[in-house]
Amino acid sequence: MVSGLCPLVSDVLVIDDGSGDGTAEAARAAGARVFVHDRNRGKGSAVRTGLADLLPRPITHVAFVDADGQHDPSDLPRLLDAARRGADFVIGSRFSNRETMPAKNYWANAIGDKVLSRMTGLPVEDGQSGYRVISAAILRQVTLTSRRYAIENEILVKSCRKVQRLEIVPVKTIYGEGRRHYRPFRDTWVTSWATVHFKTTGSEES
Repeated sequence: MVSGLCPLVSDVLVIDDGSGDGTAEAARAAGARVFVHDRNRGKGSAVRTGLADLLPRPITHVAFVDADGQHDPSDLPRLLDAARRGADFVIGSRFSNRETMPAKNYWANAIGDKVLSRMTGLPVEDGQSGYRVISAAILRQVTLTSRRYAIENEILVKSCRKVQRLEIVPVKTIYGEGRRHYRPFRDTWVTSWATVHFKTTGSEES
């Protein structure tokens, strides 16, 4: 993964969320900078650790790529091209490859998208996708608090008023045999309620 990303961007930052499986060493050997959490703190915490390092730097965009093998680095140039054309929020959508996406994942994500679209006013597709490119200027204006899977929803809700152009880019759908922590319907229920909370409590950044 890291070796495929390094030629495409100026800096690859890996957050090892307390894995203890050699991830940090392998990522460094492949050319990434690495932060290691002393214990598993959740995806949202990992994203926030990465952003705390990146956003003070003179960068224009942040590319988000999940490290569980679901994202193909060869798709990233098309997300980056969308950003270069003026999109300030780009989502890599797996929905164009629905036949390769487990049905429970597709329908759970589709339900979550309806909630996100209603709460943000944006035509969201595959809002739980962790494959994204987002303007650093937007990210610098939001305060994130999520520790787990609600982080994707939180970013969308708190950014929506600032997004001038959302673009959806089809990406490959890759599902291996390994154990995954994400539970489609349960976690979609949790993240959808989190979305409503961020919206109704006025948690959007002004």
